[in-house]
Amino acid sequence: MTAHLEDDIGLAEIAAAAALSPFHFSRVFKAATGAPPHRYLGRLRLDAAKRMLADGHLPLAEISAACRFSTQANFTRAFRQSTGLTPGAYRAQRRSG
Repeated sequence: MTAHLEDDIGLAEIAAAAALSPFHFSRVFKAATGAPPHRYLGRLRLDAAKRMLADGHLPLAEISAACRFSTQANFTRAFRQSTGLTPGAYRAQRRSG
């Protein structure tokens, strides 16, 4: 998953790579990680966005697109739910800290 964060990754493709049915893969994955595949992938993408924001070079829209969020508004909402900050506020905090 980590190697393909910028790609559209579907459950069927991930399960096929593990040679499991999507249903069985989801159950095994959640048992191993504590989160379903889509939620785990979302966390990985938000972690990648945090790293990009800390670097401070890319515009927010490019970070949103690189992390496969459908819109910048969805990115902002997911980021705020995860961190309590907007992406812009997170970047500003990282610059001042």
